[in-house]
Amino acid sequence: MEKLILKIEGMSCASCAMNVEKALKKVKGVENAVVNLASEKALITFNPKDFSEKDAFEAVEKAGYKALYEKSSKKDDSDEFLEKVKKAKQKMIYAWAITIPLSFIMFVHMFFNIEFKYHTLINLILSFPVIFIIGIDPIKSAIKALIHKNTNMDVLIFFGVTSSYLTGILNLFGQKIADYSGVGAMITGFYLIGQYLESKAKGRASEEIKKLLNLSPKKANLVKEDGSIEIIDIDFVKVSDILLVKPSEQIPTDSVIIEGTTSVDESMITGESLPVPKSINDTVIGGTINQLGTIKIKVTQIGENTVLSKISKLVEDAQSTKVPVQAFADRVISIFVPSIIIIAILTFIVWFLFPSDLHKLNFWAKDFLPWINPNLNTISAAIYASVATLVIACPCALGLATPTALMVGLGLGASKGILIRSGEALERAKDIDVVVFDKTGTITDKELYVTDIVSNIDKEEFIKIVASLESYSEHPIGIAINKFAKDNNISKIDFQSVKVIPGLGVEGYLDNKKIIVGSPKFIEDATGIKDIEKSKFKGKTLAIAYEEERGLLGIIALSFKIKPNAKEAIDQIKKMGIKTIMLTGDNEETARYVASQVEIDEYFANLLPQDKIMHIKRLQEMGYVVAMVGDGINDAPSLKQSDVGISIGTGTDIAKEASNITLMTDDLTNVAKSIKLSIATFKKIKQNLFWAFFYNIIAIPFAALGMLHPVIAEAAMATSSVFVVTNSIRLRNFKI
Repeated sequence: MEKLILKIEGMSCASCAMNVEKALKKVKGVENAVVNLASEKALITFNPKDFSEKDAFEAVEKAGYKALYEKSSKKDDSDEFLEKVKKAKQKMIYAWAITIPLSFIMFVHMFFNIEFKYHTLINLILSFPVIFIIGIDPIKSAIKALIHKNTNMDVLIFFGVTSSYLTGILNLFGQKIADYSGVGAMITGFYLIGQYLESKAKGRASEEIKKLLNLSPKKANLVKEDGSIEIIDIDFVKVSDILLVKPSEQIPTDSVIIEGTTSVDESMITGESLPVPKSINDTVIGGTINQLGTIKIKVTQIGENTVLSKISKLVEDAQSTKVPVQAFADRVISIFVPSIIIIAILTFIVWFLFPSDLHKLNFWAKDFLPWINPNLNTISAAIYASVATLVIACPCALGLATPTALMVGLGLGASKGILIRSGEALERAKDIDVVVFDKTGTITDKELYVTDIVSNIDKEEFIKIVASLESYSEHPIGIAINKFAKDNNISKIDFQSVKVIPGLGVEGYLDNKKIIVGSPKFIEDATGIKDIEKSKFKGKTLAIAYEEERGLLGIIALSFKIKPNAKEAIDQIKKMGIKTIMLTGDNEETARYVASQVEIDEYFANLLPQDKIMHIKRLQEMGYVVAMVGDGINDAPSLKQSDVGISIGTGTDIAKEASNITLMTDDLTNVAKSIKLSIATFKKIKQNLFWAFFYNIIAIPFAALGMLHPVIAEAAMATSSVFVVTNSIRLRNFKI
């Protein structure tokens, strides 16, 4: 399956997003389509054998909207948002420049019962440009939707403002009906305020991603063949170019250092607060800041292949996914607008048939709600209530409740070095009640190091013998011992007839004497020795050397370093009421030692990869939601089996498909932070959905009973959408 992201223009509400989604899902070859109202993008998953991009574009157009290819340079997205906000602000100002004097005339007439000559004509003249010129967009959108047999929020606005304006025309020609043409203009004015505030808030909701996209510098210092420096645009940088980076400058793109040493601030990418030392052959990430020395770098990746681009792509894809909690809201949205139109029609009919009973209710309510006019005639009161019902209903709040919170939550995670691949993974993370850790490379460092040497012969000779024989093995123990020998300038000697016994040890001949190096069990089985002193090397891995002539030559003890924050991270998780377990292929003694050092709840040793999968399955069968934390290499099957796979990254490897969450550094405290972020994000989503449902459930009956002025109803509708987006933005202040 392949994916395509399209920019969708013309959407104004959640119903629009649903219309586009339905249209795309009907296209041949499309497996799934998700339309995000907040980012105004569609994520299409398709089978390339059957799918045609042309069909997708046509489907969107037939639904009444416009599809565009997502820009290859995503830097322009923030400019688009700014332009949209600017236009929305201009329309709002122009509309209210006319609406303010119009509302003054209207309120003087309403509250002081002062009649103006040509009152209705003035209302109609002033309202016309507000409704039909400045505020024409919702009318166009509504007509287009109706032509395509769709409905959206703009259809409600369209019926509300046009019926209001029509009352003025009827009043002008002598019909005994209240003039609501000025109300139509004010409804449009509040609609435009809502559009401005909402577009501004949407921009803020995606701010964390914009920050990432804006990290990449626009210029680079190219080192030419003659050694001179040319400042070039970043778009002209090619793979293998040599660039010069001075102190305090940004690294232009992903590269490897070929000259110089420095420290690099990677906090904006990985969340790592301390500068990272870098020297020749070390990789540097585009967008990070060179702090100390001047370095020359060779470009390895450009454009969409850089870490920065991959992060933004991953997060944008995640933001385009839907979470299960959204399903109910989607079902409501799909029938929302038609239902409101039916309710508005029923409101008009009920007011027309039972005016006296409803007027009595309004007489009683006038003491609390001063805008109520119980003296309206039957038809005027019916229009008043039905228009208020049309414009107060708000599917937008329902449609924005989940995606805006996801945008902020996923963006916040990315800014802290926590990359979450989908909204579904973020939702599952809040329910985790068991965290399973791999040992090597997760709780401990990946590489062994020598901790103790006990020899019965000359120490240097002993190390030389063991390192030389182990050099024939690819085992991590042999690699660690050889590194120790190299660091201490100990040379090697040649062995004859070397034989590697996988997983046990190595044997060979030196000066016709057989020497064996291996694990305690291997040495005991091969030599019959039973009294090797191992107790003082508790929790460590041992390499023991034995020679036929001289007997036991000595012992080298090795260990994995436990990561500095491993104990703190496990403690944080346990404080959240989550059980912690360590699974390892290491021996019982080593596993017990590491588990005791980090105070993990349970551990299981001597496990093969398939054993780890079985342990996770068993936990899931017991009803636990299981997270697996590993390095994403040897434990990929376990990560896939778990409910939430969390892989420990290195700052550059973010394409670990086995995991649901990738941590950009090996800081294990980010595991607890991921869970806390999930809980906080879904708390916001629940708040948003509660508000959206509560608002509509309470507001619509009030409007239908004639207790809400249509202008107040429209203001409330605009406020409800802005509230949802603003509440989501507050998540940016969450400390993780």
